[in-house]
Amino acid sequence: MFRFKLSKVLRYRRRRLEAEARKLHAIESAAQALERENARMAKRCRELALAEQPAVTSAVLGHKRRLTEFTRGQGLMILRNEEEVRSIRKRADVQRRILLAAQRDKRVLELLRDRHLAAWTLRQRRLEQKRTDEIASRGSCR
Repeated sequence: MFRFKLSKVLRYRRRRLEAEARKLHAIESAAQALERENARMAKRCRELALAEQPAVTSAVLGHKRRLTEFTRGQGLMILRNEEEVRSIRKRADVQRRILLAAQRDKRVLELLRDRHLAAWTLRQRRLEQKRTDEIASRGSCR
């Protein structure tokens, strides 16, 4: 029975790879959520800006001033969120590099395991052939 001596290390590297992939997914999900929120706020600001305006009165002017302040605040929040998205994307790039390194580490061990398995299989075949030859030679000696 073939037993890879580094199987525990390989299992660890597989678990590490899965953990790093989950981290990357969480980071990218956070960036996407912020981008969706920015799109929603920008759409709402555009809708408010394009809404039909009634005749100009003091109440309308007060409403327009509040609307302008609101859209300015939303614009600032969008800018802050965009900066946060850029920061998150940088973290995602770092995490992606970590994930790639974990994939390489795991792949190296898998290749090593495959080579060991191939060598073991070859040894087993040769041993089996040797046994068969011995049995055949004993049978022909009788």
